[in-house]
Amino acid sequence: MNLIERLNNRFSSSLLLKGLVATTTLVTGFALMGLGLFLMIEDRKLEQQLELRGESMALFLAQELQFSLLVGDLGETRRMLQAASASEDVLFLEALNPRGQRICALALAGRADLKQGIPALATGAVLEKPETSVRQGRSFLEIRVPVLPPAGDRLLDWEPSRGNRYILGALRVGISMQKRWTFFRQMMLYSVCLILFSLALTCGAVYWILRRLLRPLETLVCFTNMVGDGDLRHRAPVNGSDEIGQLAAAFNKMVERLGQTTVSKDYVDNVLRSMGEALIVTDQAGRIQRVNPRTEELLGYAETELIGRPALSLVAEGESPPATASIERTCRARDGHLIPVLLSCAGLRGGGGAAEGSVWLAQDMSELKRTERELERARDAAQQANRAKSVFLANMSHELRTPLNAIIGYSQMLREDCIGPEQHEVHVDLEKIEHSGHLLLGIINDILDLSKIEAGRETVKMQTFDVADVLRDVAITLQPLARQQGNVLEIDCPEDARVVCADIPKFRQSVLNLVNNALKFTERGRVSVAVKKVRDEKGEWTEVQVSDTGIGIGRKHLGKLFQPFSQVDGSATRKYNGTGLGLAISKKFCQMMGGDITVESELGRGSRFSIRVPAGQEVGPACAPVGVG
Repeated sequence: MNLIERLNNRFSSSLLLKGLVATTTLVTGFALMGLGLFLMIEDRKLEQQLELRGESMALFLAQELQFSLLVGDLGETRRMLQAASASEDVLFLEALNPRGQRICALALAGRADLKQGIPALATGAVLEKPETSVRQGRSFLEIRVPVLPPAGDRLLDWEPSRGNRYILGALRVGISMQKRWTFFRQMMLYSVCLILFSLALTCGAVYWILRRLLRPLETLVCFTNMVGDGDLRHRAPVNGSDEIGQLAAAFNKMVERLGQTTVSKDYVDNVLRSMGEALIVTDQAGRIQRVNPRTEELLGYAETELIGRPALSLVAEGESPPATASIERTCRARDGHLIPVLLSCAGLRGGGGAAEGSVWLAQDMSELKRTERELERARDAAQQANRAKSVFLANMSHELRTPLNAIIGYSQMLREDCIGPEQHEVHVDLEKIEHSGHLLLGIINDILDLSKIEAGRETVKMQTFDVADVLRDVAITLQPLARQQGNVLEIDCPEDARVVCADIPKFRQSVLNLVNNALKFTERGRVSVAVKKVRDEKGEWTEVQVSDTGIGIGRKHLGKLFQPFSQVDGSATRKYNGTGLGLAISKKFCQMMGGDITVESELGRGSRFSIRVPAGQEVGPACAPVGVG
């Protein structure tokens, strides 16, 4: 017998070795997978950090170069490039004119990253667009940004520029990736050492644990061999109440019963009488041979009436149950009424293994079916009550809006026509009345919208329109709130994504709710609205993304974010107010228009809500272009 055969026999006969090898293999596999995933994530994070740092430096230097390139001051340009090259990660800096020709360049000598000097500008490069790329075998990162003249024709940060701005040139920055690779190699070395050390500890611990667990099993194997040799006098020691102890106790019981040659008929009868299910034993022809008392109680027959009768005559469907699983059937009682049961069947075999018939087991499901019917009636009643509630809220919202509109109107009339400038306090009180009336009217309108949606009375009118007009209205409406919160509101709506097909009022209200929430939950930050066109297997969509740098939302609260009357938590409700209806209504509106709203958020970092509705091109002639006023 060679070495391989001996090792194979040893492995096959040793449960300890199998467990040790399996555990070691599993731990090693998971450790390597975890290491690979960790290194991949960390490598990507390092590259992203390097890109972000390089892009920030390039954008800052491009702004500093505006004046020198505008006036053609080569000395000032060179001085700025020399000042920026103080960072050890910078490989080269190059300023280009609008035609891509070099104006001024600065490269660090003696660096292995630049063996061939500053690389030439890529063929077909567009200087007007910023670009980040990895060059020369991932040895350094090249960042190119345009240098634009100062824009003096823009009134607001979010207002698009008037006309096309020419460029003064472009700036190329080379960032070394040597530190990144050094850190990556060190991290890989440390991780491998840690895995090897952990693997050694794990193997030792697993070996010690398996050894302790298998020692009682080895003892039990010795007693099993004794019983196999015919010695029934010994008993296996029972140490503890764990699985091995239970196995030893069961083994002892089995040994005690091996000496018995017959089974007590009274014992079997007691088992059958104590069963809560109906039991029917049939022969190979399907005729009943024996039943338990529960069968007589369930069907109303005496045992003598059932013996010799075909078992299928008791099943209304006339089919025997499958031998592999339980199935719902209907049994016919003696008085003719039907009884739902859960019926199962198993083959009955004699001592030699020959088939002698089958055993049927029937469990009464009458109570379960009655409970199911009651639950269905309760569900239908709850749904009806919910619909009645929605209709009631819709009607009440209509009734409340009439006096509220009257209050707002009269307060405006008194403030404009009847109150003089000398009555300042009365004028302030009327403004408070009007403001409170508008707030209450907004809440009632939200409740009315939600009630109409739940009652099925809300409809949509799909039209093709320019999304930029809606965003302009939203920006004008919420600009006071942005100033009050100290926020910067930015809107980016490219030409290729401006056409959308949706219900105009519902789309406007959904966007307004999202931007209003972003401004409300952000202080002295930035709120951006970006429009883009996306395509998937379902068609072409227009997506409006509302991003902010506000308080963010915890992961555990995202699940209830779009539920009616739901707030993130009590503290946010007290500080920022709100009814919890805006997001729920907006999501339902978007779903009615064939789209949806999704959210991505991180607590303390901000949130991004995305509205996705069909793009105008995919709707067809049914959508006629209209203006949005």
